[in-house]
Amino acid sequence: VTIKATFLNGEITGKGERLWSNGNVYTGEFEQGELNGTGQMKYDDGRRYTGQWHDNKYEGKGTLHSGDGDIYTGQFHLHKRHGDGEQVWSDGRRYEGGWVANKPHGHGAMKYADGSVYEGQYYHGLRQGQGTYTHVTGISYSGLWIQNEIPPEEFASGMAFVGSAEIEIYQGESFSIELAVLHPNGNVMEGDTGRLLEAQVGLLSVPIPAKGDKNCKIKSEIPEGITFDTPFGEVKQANIAEVTRTDPRLEEFEDLSEKNESPEVSDEKDRAGSRSGYDYITLPTPTQTSPVQPTHCGHASWVNVCIPGHDMIETVDSEDDDGDLVEEAKPKAKKKGKNSPATTRKERSATPDDREKWRKEGPRAERDKDLLKYAAPGTYIIKISDVTDPKFFDNTLEPIHMKVNILKIKKSSNKYLLPKSPVSSRKVEK
Repeated sequence: VTIKATFLNGEITGKGERLWSNGNVYTGEFEQGELNGTGQMKYDDGRRYTGQWHDNKYEGKGTLHSGDGDIYTGQFHLHKRHGDGEQVWSDGRRYEGGWVANKPHGHGAMKYADGSVYEGQYYHGLRQGQGTYTHVTGISYSGLWIQNEIPPEEFASGMAFVGSAEIEIYQGESFSIELAVLHPNGNVMEGDTGRLLEAQVGLLSVPIPAKGDKNCKIKSEIPEGITFDTPFGEVKQANIAEVTRTDPRLEEFEDLSEKNESPEVSDEKDRAGSRSGYDYITLPTPTQTSPVQPTHCGHASWVNVCIPGHDMIETVDSEDDDGDLVEEAKPKAKKKGKNSPATTRKERSATPDDREKWRKEGPRAERDKDLLKYAAPGTYIIKISDVTDPKFFDNTLEPIHMKVNILKIKKSSNKYLLPKSPVSSRKVEK
């Protein structure tokens, strides 16, 4: 042992330095040979303590550096972290609050390496009592903690659609999706904010063609990676898009519903549509939108969206099928005599190339360019999945599914017709 200090009555007193054979070095104040007052101890394993001492033990305020990068600054008692203090770990965690016997105790706040934060009660190093945990994604929980864990009955148990899980819309029509995150008791988890939910859209089937319509089928060769399973079967993945306009029928329908009135008819052209309950509309161009939306106060929504056009459906050609667009392009036949067959050059010599040209350049082709921006008639499945990453205490909600039946839009001249009532007010016909 090497000592550099002042001795009084044979004991080290005042400021000095002491070196032990194991490599530990103390520099600071002594009293009657003991470490008392303020000083710094450097240990051979890399630890370092700077602060107040009493009878060779940490006592009072000080800073302890561990050999692996952890740092504690705060109160000590009997050589242990005790009282108010802050600990920073080398892995990125930071705790500030009460300590008892080297463990967080009482009220404190812990910020984890991923950015998540807990603030509340601790009991001998464990989260115990009332506390609030805010996940890095924004999901938060405030309530009771038992032995460092959230009670299982306090986790969200699932999701449910607000409204029907099956809707019918017409091609070119937009709709909205709203859902709620549920507590095990069935109530909305109002504290669930920031959970990330993804909407996937898939084509399940095409409708049986009506008389005069083309036969269609889903293409057999779909690239790998764009199919996913649902309770209804495997579907071919499509997209979801946003329609940047508010459906005027929504406000009109809500106003009239409150007054129990019917829409006014302004002219004869509208009167024809009104009699059958349809309105003339124009189709805006869908724009790309994010399929992922965060929850807010237990809810998430995709507002004014649509399923955009895709190329997963093909027509089944037949010799007698001239197509919807071809029929209008044909001139009416003129009879040459009482027994003469009604024939024209186009009717007798039309080739598949001619028919394709009529589809692309015929009188209705310009109108149908807008319609092709929207998904074709068929049954589509929307799958909502919890994609929160990192997970909230390994709590991932099970997916839910919505069925969307897209019907063939009604056409009149160069315009489209949609029901006067918006999607939210219509029921699916079974």
